[in-house]
Amino acid sequence: MYRSKIVETAKDIIKTEGISRLTVSNLVEKCKISKRTFYEIFPSKNALLAQLKQEDNTLQITDEREIIIENAREKFACEGYNKIDMDDIAKAAGLKRTTLYKHFKSKEELLEYCIEYENEMIKRVAGEVLLNVDNPKEALEEYITGFCRYIADPYPNTLFSEAYNQITYNKKIDQCAKDIHHFFVNRFIVLLEAGIKKGVFRSDLDVAGTSVVILAALNGLDFFVKIDPSLDLKVHIKNNVLNLLYNTILTKQS
Repeated sequence: MYRSKIVETAKDIIKTEGISRLTVSNLVEKCKISKRTFYEIFPSKNALLAQLKQEDNTLQITDEREIIIENAREKFACEGYNKIDMDDIAKAAGLKRTTLYKHFKSKEELLEYCIEYENEMIKRVAGEVLLNVDNPKEALEEYITGFCRYIADPYPNTLFSEAYNQITYNKKIDQCAKDIHHFFVNRFIVLLEAGIKKGVFRSDLDVAGTSVVILAALNGLDFFVKIDPSLDLKVHIKNNVLNLLYNTILTKQS
């Protein structure tokens, strides 16, 4: 109920007041809900914007902040966090350096929001695939195939590395990494349990342990492809991952 109300109110704000007025404070006031209720439904404003884009591509929802994040993501991914500065990002975004500091107090904070933005995008797109509990084997294969294609491209997979490089020093990025880890482990657990109930996956499977191993193996591929970019992730490596996984989790009749 609240989700649709928030989405429709957000659309109305954009159409009548402009994207600059689309703030969480303005939304909760118009919807007559608390900020806590908003964040229980949408983990961030970026998550709401992603939903709006998906529902209505005619909405004018690109603002300066989003332009900055999208260009910064690409710069961080292609060139590395330590090799660029705010001037480089401003130039890529076609904005003044002072405009960047209106939205982000530092390059580090901008990286935090880039990682958060990408996490929400990954959750929305990849997470949807893992909701196919009616056909868990097909869902796993689709997810692993998509993941291998994703990291085989030179951009944007390097943001994974930037995130892990900053975990020790940045609490927000550390929390982002933990959040996406738990998100996918939980999705894998649900999928594997569904497969067990359908008789597709082995009944003696350690569901939690297997879920962690799947995620760890896939994340590890991201680092291996940087060491050896010639790896055929989209076909050869992907097929080997699937064969190894199926030999471990499938029942004999499957």
